[in-house]
Amino acid sequence: MVCVSNTYKMLKKCKLLLALCFLVPVGLNAQKPSDFLPDKPGKWSYSNNVTSTEAKYIAFSKTLASLAEWFHLNIPMLQNPKGYDLAATTYGQWDKYYLLNESNYGLRTEMDFSFQLFYSAGGKWTVEPPHYSFDVNNTETGHGTNPNYTNFNELEDDPSMEQAINDAAIRMNGIFTVFPLVKELARGVNLYDCEMGGCGTLVVFNPDRPDFWIPVSVREMAEIHRQYYKLRNKTEMDRMLLTQLEKEISDLSDDELNAPAYSGHEEHFVLKVNGKGQGLQLMRFNPKYWDRSLPNYAIQFMTFYYPQMGEVVLDESFKNNGHPFYSQLLVNEIDWKKLAQELIVHKP
Repeated sequence: MVCVSNTYKMLKKCKLLLALCFLVPVGLNAQKPSDFLPDKPGKWSYSNNVTSTEAKYIAFSKTLASLAEWFHLNIPMLQNPKGYDLAATTYGQWDKYYLLNESNYGLRTEMDFSFQLFYSAGGKWTVEPPHYSFDVNNTETGHGTNPNYTNFNELEDDPSMEQAINDAAIRMNGIFTVFPLVKELARGVNLYDCEMGGCGTLVVFNPDRPDFWIPVSVREMAEIHRQYYKLRNKTEMDRMLLTQLEKEISDLSDDELNAPAYSGHEEHFVLKVNGKGQGLQLMRFNPKYWDRSLPNYAIQFMTFYYPQMGEVVLDESFKNNGHPFYSQLLVNEIDWKKLAQELIVHKP
């Protein structure tokens, strides 16, 4: 759950709105504590929506089943559900452009835990119940959202330019902002801020590998933009953007071009980056992080939303929604050191 912004102020507003979405009931769907049966024993179930019959996805499905069982056995509220049935589900995330990026070696998925609360009047909450999800081997999570520059269009673009256009778009879309590092929760577990107290993101990784995120310079950003806009020159507006880009690049000093790139610029509207340390730093995923001697269905990288709301906010959430804020309860029960050691560092 990450928002995109070029300024700290907008990031804070965006995150605040997300927090309110979690905590404020929606219309007539708000429930009272008496609507549910918090002491009724529930059961655990797991299902996998990765249905491809390719050998690598069959192996990946077995890996995901083992991952789900690890959470089932190591987190008390999943091992012994109470007040809900716990439905765990994994979803495949396939995208041909994602797979073209050399940084994206591992097969990725999302695992979702749905808390299907028991109604006191009978039945249970099965349509969009409270839930928590995290990502496996996904380079596009744990940080600011990747941009979405246009890839090759089969109806509009010259077929001979397909690879060049896709390569340029992949480089553009591979850049993202990174939130400030708060602390290391355990070896191989980094906590990043999300610009407001009470939430953050966790990255679980192998610390014996090269850095998973690496910085880009303003000069690199300028060249990435130049290559992309040179290929997008079919309309007068396209050509105007390229001209403006060249002007913005020429306005930058050598010192700033060689500096690490940060998001935002007060005057630029094409190359919206600066080398003055203002805003969030721009990074890309390091393709050298992956251990390619391992199969691509091995778990090498995980990202988690990490809510840490205060007691007053949690009490208000319970009053408004009639049930605890399960996301925070769940992450607080995870032994992050054990998770990193057993699933990332030592497991092939």
